[in-house]
Amino acid sequence: MTPSSEKTQLKTTKEKIQWFLDEIDSYKEEMGKWYSVLFRRILPIVLFIMPLFAECKFFYQFIADRYLSGIFDSTDLTPVYVLWPISLLIFTVILIFLPRFGTFCEFVLGPFYIVLAFKMSYINTAFGYFTIISVSVFMFMKLVFLIFEIMYRIVFRGEKAPKAYQGDDDIVF
Repeated sequence: MTPSSEKTQLKTTKEKIQWFLDEIDSYKEEMGKWYSVLFRRILPIVLFIMPLFAECKFFYQFIADRYLSGIFDSTDLTPVYVLWPISLLIFTVILIFLPRFGTFCEFVLGPFYIVLAFKMSYINTAFGYFTIISVSVFMFMKLVFLIFEIMYRIVFRGEKAPKAYQGDDDIVF
């Protein structure tokens, strides 16, 4: 057999896009359940620990200064230390039980933290730089995979399984 006869000949651009998206989806399927557990649940929880604290602190100071200035002191961080674990717990529950809404929350909280970090100069330490870089890379990769998922659903609408697994009896977990 010649090398050219072994390769799949794709004639149109649509066939090339379908093949590419099918390969990406097959790789995701091969990664199995750990991909979903690690990248959709555990990693966002770990990455958003500090951003959630910064956002809780910002919202508490904003509300205390604007609306409750006579009742609460905006420099007192005790309510922030109470609100932060509660928000982290709510975020964890959302990621576990509502993963698509969790992705939406990540797309809201991530860019807000990036803007907040530059506005409030939270990135004055090595940990601050690490946090902003890791959240930025995570958000970029999440956006790339979201675009691939949208493209896959547009190209392969109506199909139940990826083309690579049609006719296969193996179940990938």
